[in-house]
Amino acid sequence: MTAQERQLFPGNEDAKPTEDVARDLLIGNSSRRVILGIVALAAYWAWIFSIFHANVLNPFSTPDFSTYLLLCVVVAGSSALSMIVFALLGWYLQRLVDRGWFAVGVALLSILAEVPAFLGQVGGELDFMQAGALFALGGFASSFVYLKTGPFFVWLRRAKLMRSIALAFLLASLLYVLPLFMNPVVGIVMIASFPVVSVACSHLANKGIGPKRLEAATSYRAYLKAVLERFREFVPTLPRTLLYALAFGVTSYAVLNLAVENGLVAVIAASIAVSSLAFAVYVLSKKVEADSDLYRMLLLPLIALAVLPFPYVPELLKIFFLALVIFGFTCFDAITWGDLADEISDRQLPIYVSYAPPTIGNFVGIFIGWSVGALLYAELGSAGFDTGFSIFSIIIVIALVVLLVWDLVKSRKEESGEPQADAFLDKWKAACEEIAEAHELTNQETRIHTMLARGRNQHYIAEELVISPHTIKTHTYHIYKKLGVHSQQELIDMVEAKL
Repeated sequence: MTAQERQLFPGNEDAKPTEDVARDLLIGNSSRRVILGIVALAAYWAWIFSIFHANVLNPFSTPDFSTYLLLCVVVAGSSALSMIVFALLGWYLQRLVDRGWFAVGVALLSILAEVPAFLGQVGGELDFMQAGALFALGGFASSFVYLKTGPFFVWLRRAKLMRSIALAFLLASLLYVLPLFMNPVVGIVMIASFPVVSVACSHLANKGIGPKRLEAATSYRAYLKAVLERFREFVPTLPRTLLYALAFGVTSYAVLNLAVENGLVAVIAASIAVSSLAFAVYVLSKKVEADSDLYRMLLLPLIALAVLPFPYVPELLKIFFLALVIFGFTCFDAITWGDLADEISDRQLPIYVSYAPPTIGNFVGIFIGWSVGALLYAELGSAGFDTGFSIFSIIIVIALVVLLVWDLVKSRKEESGEPQADAFLDKWKAACEEIAEAHELTNQETRIHTMLARGRNQHYIAEELVISPHTIKTHTYHIYKKLGVHSQQELIDMVEAKL
C-alpha cells in the first residue's frame, strides 16, 4: 500500500484501491446484475409505498382509519429500531446478511405486516395489539430487506447509480398502482410478494461483488469503537437529514390522513407517478456527478414551496404539491446515497456498517414525522389538523433555513478570512485556481484543494466547510488522483511551481 493510500485510508492498510479493484467494484458489464438491482430497489420501495394502501391493508372492519394510521407509525418505528439494532450488533449480524437462509427469513418476516389485512378479508379478526405486533415484526425485517441492496449501490458509478435509482422509482410507482385495480385479497398477496422479490433479486445481484466487512475488528468492543467513529463522522450531516426526513414524514402522514378520509388514494398514486417521472427527467438531463452540496441547498426552497401551503390548496391540487415533496426528498436521498457509495468505494469501507448511520437518520426522522402527525391528529382532531401541520412545517422550514445560512457562512469563511491586500496570498490563490481549472476540479474540490495547498489538515477543512471528515477524505482522494500527486506536500509543491 502506498504512502498516499495509507494517508487516505487510515485503519484500512489491507485495502488496495487499484485501478483493477475499482473496475471490478464500480463498473461491471453485466446488464443482468443491473436489472436485478433495479428490480430489488423497486420492489422494496413499492412495499414501502404500499403503506398508503389503507383501503387494501386496513385490517379493521371499522370505517375509522385512525387505528390503521397508528399501525403505520408502528411500522416506521420498528424500521428505525432495526437499523439501530444492526448498528449495535453488526459484528454478529453483518456476516449473516449475505446468507441465503437469512434472506429467506427477513422476506418471510416482512410478509407478516400483510397478514392482518389478509385475515380481515377472509373473515378473521385481530385486535390492535395483535395487528400491531405483526406490523412491528414486518417493519423490523423490512429494513434488512433494504440493507441487502447496499452492495448494488456501491458497485455502480455515480451517474449509472442515479439512473438506476430513477428507473427503480418509476417501476416502484407502477407496482404501487397495480393493487388498486385488483381484488383486495389478490392485491394483498401481491404487496406481500414485494419484499420476497426484493430479497431474491438483491441476493442474486450481489453474488460475486464481495462486500467488504470490518475484518480488522477482532472483538465486539473494537467493532463498536469503529461504528461510533463512523457516527462521529456523520454528525455534521445528521441534522439536515433528520429535518428533511421530518418534513417528508409529517407531510406524507397528512396526505395519508387526507386520502383515507376522503377516498383519495388515487391522489397519492398520481403524486408518486408524477414525482418519479420528474426525477427520471432530472437524472437523465443533468450531470449529477457535479457539486452535490449545491444541489442539496437548492432543494430547500423546493421543499418549503411544497410544504408550507400544502394544507390550504384544493384536494386535487395536492397532487402537484405532494409530488414536489416526494421529488425533493427523493433527490436529497439519492444524492446522499450517491455520496456515500462513492466514499465507501474510494476508501474501501465496510458496506453494511457504513450504511447504518445515515439509514438510522432517515428512518428515525420519518418515524418522528409520522408520530408528530399522529399526535396532531389525536390532539387537534380533523378540524385542527391543518393548523397544527402548518405550525410544525413552519418550524421545520425555519430550521432548514438556519442550517442553509450557517452552511453558506461557513463555506465563505475561508475566503473572507484571507487578507485580500496581501499580494502573495492573491497570487497563491490564483495559482490554485489555475491548477483546479486545468485539472477540471469541481467547485467543492477547488475549495478543498486551496485549503490543502495552504497546509490545512483534513480535520481542519472538515470543520471549516461543515463537511464530515469522511467526505473530505473522499474529495482529497479524487483531487490527488486528478492532479497525479501522492501526498499533500507534492500538492503544495505543484502550487509553488506556479508562483
